[in-house]
Amino acid sequence: MHVSIVTLLREILTSLSLVLGVLALRAWQRRRLASEAPIFSLLIASAALYCFGYAQEMAQTTVAGAAFWLHIEYLGIPWSPGLWLLCARRHCGMRSRTVLLFTIPVIAFVAQETNSLHHFYIRSMDMLPRGPFWVLDMHRGPLSWLHIGYLNFGLLYGGWLYIARRKQGGRTLLQTAVVVGSSLAPLGGYMVYLAGWSPWGLDLGPLMMSVTVVFGYIAVFRFGLMDLMPMARSLVFHSMRDAVIVTDLQGRLVDFNPAARELMPLLDEAKTGQELTCVLNGSSELVDALLGPDGTQRLALSWQGETQHFDVRVFPLYRDKQRAGSAAILANITAQVRLMDELQHSAETDALTGVANRRSFLTSIQRECARCARHGEPFSVAVLDVDNFKAVNDGNGHHVGDSVLLIVADRILQCLRESDLLSRFGGDEFAILFPQTDAEGALDVAERIREIVAASAVDVDGERVRATVSIGVATQDEADGTNWEQLLKQADKALYDAKARGRNQVAAWDELAETAGGR
Repeated sequence: MHVSIVTLLREILTSLSLVLGVLALRAWQRRRLASEAPIFSLLIASAALYCFGYAQEMAQTTVAGAAFWLHIEYLGIPWSPGLWLLCARRHCGMRSRTVLLFTIPVIAFVAQETNSLHHFYIRSMDMLPRGPFWVLDMHRGPLSWLHIGYLNFGLLYGGWLYIARRKQGGRTLLQTAVVVGSSLAPLGGYMVYLAGWSPWGLDLGPLMMSVTVVFGYIAVFRFGLMDLMPMARSLVFHSMRDAVIVTDLQGRLVDFNPAARELMPLLDEAKTGQELTCVLNGSSELVDALLGPDGTQRLALSWQGETQHFDVRVFPLYRDKQRAGSAAILANITAQVRLMDELQHSAETDALTGVANRRSFLTSIQRECARCARHGEPFSVAVLDVDNFKAVNDGNGHHVGDSVLLIVADRILQCLRESDLLSRFGGDEFAILFPQTDAEGALDVAERIREIVAASAVDVDGERVRATVSIGVATQDEADGTNWEQLLKQADKALYDAKARGRNQVAAWDELAETAGGR
C-alpha cells in the first residue's frame, strides 16, 4: 500500500513535469505571438525540472540518492523568481536590469552546487521516515533562506505589478486575476511546507509552482495576457497625448485616459457609469461631439483662457461583432490651425504695408463679380498710385519711399468700410474693391482718400515729404456684362486719365467713356 502511494505520486509529478515540458516547448514556438513568451517558456522549463527532480527524490531512501535528484531540481529552482519578475516588469512596460534580477538566483545555484565546500546553503541532510515516504530533512543555511525569501518576494511583487501598473477592465481583468491568483499558490504551498503542516512533510513547492505556470500559460495564450494587442492598447491609451473618451451605447462614461482628464477636469473615475451629459454638465457642444456620429469633425473650445481647436474622431467599439459603444479621440490641432492661418495670412498679405496682396485681391474681385452676376448688385474698383514716387525714392532713399507707402496705406484704410478691400498691387500701385457700391459712392470715397493723403506728410531729417495719389474708378452694375479683367482695365485707363490731367486727381471710367462717345 505504501509503495503504491509513493509510486502514484511519483507518476503524477513525473507526468506533470512532462506536461510542463510540452507547454514550455509550445510557449517557445509561439514566441512571435507574445513578446514575453521566450522568458515565460524558460519559466515553465524551470518548473518542469523542479517537478521532475522532486518526483524522483520522493522515491529515494538514501541521502545520496535524494541529494543527486536535488541537484537536478536546482537546475530549475533558482531561476523561477527572476524569470517571474522579468516577465511581470516587461509586461508592465518597465525596464529591468537583468543582472540584478538574477544575482540571488546565481548565488543560490552556485552555493547549492558547491555546498559540500562551505555548507552555507544546506547545513546538513538526513532521510526521515514519514508515513509511506522517506523525506529528505534539510537544515538550511543563510543562503538557502535568502533564496526562499527572494522567491516569495518575486511572486508577491510580480503579482502586485500586474495589479498596480494598469487600470483593469473586461478581459484584462480576467487575465490579471488568473496570473495573480496563480502566483499566490506557491506562496501558500511554501508556508505550509515550512511550517511543517504538509502531508508526510512533503515539499508542496513543485506542485504549487506547476499550478502557477499552468495557469500562467492559460493567461498568456488563452486569455492573451501578453498579446501585443491588449498590451499596446493599454500602453497607448494611457500615454497618448490626445484625449480619449469611451462611452457605451447609452452615452454613459466607461473610461478615459490621463490626457482627457487634463483637458476636462470634471472627469472622475467615480463618475464612470454616469451619463456623459451629467459628467460634463455645461459643455453641451463638447458632449454633442463626443456622442456624435462616427467620423471626424472640427471643434473649437475655450480652454485655459484661449480658444483651442480640436479634431474629434469617433470610432465604433465592438464586442462579439456587436457594437458596444464608442471611443472619441480629441486631437489638439491648435498649433496646426494657427500655422495654417499664418501661412494663409502670409500668402494673402503684402509684407510691407500689411494690406492684401495682388493674389488676394484678384481672388476677391472674381468672387464679387460672380456674386454681382447672380444677384444683380453693383460693385466698384479703384486703382491708384503715388504721384512721382520714383522721384521720392531717388531723392530720399528707399526707406523714405517705404514710409510714404505705409502712410498712404494707413490713410486709405481710414476711409474704407470693413467690407472694402485694400490691396497693394505692386510698387506704388494700390487697388480697392468696393462691394455693393455704385459709381457715385466709389467716387466719393476716392475723393476723400485723395484729400487725406495729400494732407499727410513723412518727416525725413527734419523736412516734411508730402505725397499725392491719382485714382481711377470703374463700376460694374447689374446691367453690365463686363468681366473682372475688363473692369480692372477700365479703372487703369481712368487712372492714366487722372495722371494726364495733372495728377492728384480722381477720374471715373464712366465719365471717360462718355467723353469718348460711350462704351
